Amino acid sequence: MSTADEQITHHDKRFENINYEDKHLVSRYFEGCTFYKSIIKGCLFEDCTFNNCTFEECDISLIKFKDTFISNLAVINCKAIGILWYDTLNPFSINAKNSMLSYSSFFGKNLKKIRLTNCTAREVDFSNCNLSSADFSGTDFLGSTFSGTDLRMANFTAAQNYQIDPSGNKIKGAIFQLPAAISFLDSLGIKIVD
Repeated sequence: MSTADEQITHHDKRFENINYEDKHLVSRYFEGCTFYKSIIKGCLFEDCTFNNCTFEECDISLIKFKDTFISNLAVINCKAIGILWYDTLNPFSINAKNSMLSYSSFFGKNLKKIRLTNCTAREVDFSNCNLSSADFSGTDFLGSTFSGTDLRMANFTAAQNYQIDPSGNKIKGAIFQLPAAISFLDSLGIKIVD
């Protein structure tokens, strides 16, 4: 079994069942690597690069970034709670499936074409993000913030619990599904009765 601190550069490696809880990793380069069933909770990544990497069935909650670059990161069946993704260097790209992303922030990130599918993204800050052409199908956004956000052409099919003010966000061409789309009426201050 390999561990991430054996060398500085890692190409196409698979890290299984590693425990890096609360570690501080500096100047690491990960290219095409997979982290599987690992605990990386609370880890600080400083001056690191993750390019085309996958976290699968991992706990990466509360990880922190300093001068770290992330490109084409896949998060699958993971617990990724309380992460300040806005601390990563730009450009930044991530896709998540069947993962818990709650209490995190993507504030100000350009995440055009991001895919967050069948995730729990409660209390997540998407303020001032470019989320155009995103796929959010099946994701729960209870308490999440969309303010000054570009959601043009985004897909919210089967998404739920979102509160999006159409006057404070760009939503042209976005796809929403009833009954969740009724939430747009909240921002108008009207009541609907039957």
